[in-house]
Amino acid sequence: MVSENLHPLAQEVSNQLGQSAGSFMMFVSFRTKPDGVGALIEAFHVPLTETIKEEGNYTYRLAQDALQPEQFVVVEHWRDLQALDAHLKQPYLAQLLADLDPILAEPPHVRVMIEKFF
Repeated sequence: MVSENLHPLAQEVSNQLGQSAGSFMMFVSFRTKPDGVGALIEAFHVPLTETIKEEGNYTYRLAQDALQPEQFVVVEHWRDLQALDAHLKQPYLAQLLADLDPILAEPPHVRVMIEKFF
């Protein structure tokens, strides 16, 4: 699905999904600078509480690596690409990205997984 109206990250996800439609999961990895751990956790407070209220969101969880405290992953489960796109256009997501920019050691890594039912 190519659309000029999609948020750039939603377009990237769309490119990865190809012809797959419907439910998918995302794993977004973050690594903070050594002094950024507390700031990252604080930055996610509002997005975590608000995203789970969004229509089309099944899961939105932040997890910290037990052995490498600067390493985090956000586990996301979305009904479809349109739900993700709407999420990415929320003002609290723009604020989250601004808050994360100075504390990340490297850009986030996004991995998209197509849900399979058996």
